[in-house]
Amino acid sequence: MSMGLGSNTSVDSVLFRYRSGYKETNAFLAVPNVATPMPALVLASDVFGLDEHIKDLAMRFAQQGYAVLAPDFYSAKGGPGPTQTLDQRSKIRRASADTLAVKDVNSGFDYLLRENYINKQRVGVIGFGYGGTVAMLAAASNRNIAACVNFYGEINYPRSLISRTKPNSPLEMVRFVNCPLLALYGAPEVDISRDDVRVLEQELRAKAKLFEIKVYPNAANGFANDMRPEVYQSEVSRDAFLRTFAFLQEFLKR
Repeated sequence: MSMGLGSNTSVDSVLFRYRSGYKETNAFLAVPNVATPMPALVLASDVFGLDEHIKDLAMRFAQQGYAVLAPDFYSAKGGPGPTQTLDQRSKIRRASADTLAVKDVNSGFDYLLRENYINKQRVGVIGFGYGGTVAMLAAASNRNIAACVNFYGEINYPRSLISRTKPNSPLEMVRFVNCPLLALYGAPEVDISRDDVRVLEQELRAKAKLFEIKVYPNAANGFANDMRPEVYQSEVSRDAFLRTFAFLQEFLKR
């Protein structure tokens, strides 16, 4: 992946498993060679799972000075398989269990807190696509998360989608988010409308949350994934990551 923002920081990485509730979750951990205790991120993936794009993102955020843990939401049943169309990706998002994914993120957060090289007051969460939704839900359920970045996660579930595994629409949970939030969106699509983004902004403002929302109206959601050339936009991606680095610098490093 090319964010256009390199670093010479060396990074150690490992694939491992950690306990998440009643199961073990596969994860990728990237740790930079920087002074400790260091800030950290839990990185929530899109419906493509723990793929090379997510591992590459973890390495690049680690090069910026963060320990990064990326859980595999599909550990128990394998990856989601081919996801070539918007409709396929939408069906996978809607079939994915938010409750389990949020538990994986929060268990990953707890894992990082047990490591003596981590600054326990400076652990954030970041997610892409479905992971953006999970990141926002995790921030609503975990008061100790220090910052949240949501790349084009869903905002408002239809009532028909609410179930035991998706008990709450992300919009309904915004009032419980206590950390600073950065949300980045592209053009409207089936599951994310321009109205949804406006309502999210109104709700965050009404609840006096600390937030920033940036919309790129000429870029498809997924614009940061250079392994999907049909949606990737290098200049938009660069701007989004510059905003993300500045946001994380402010809330996880200062």
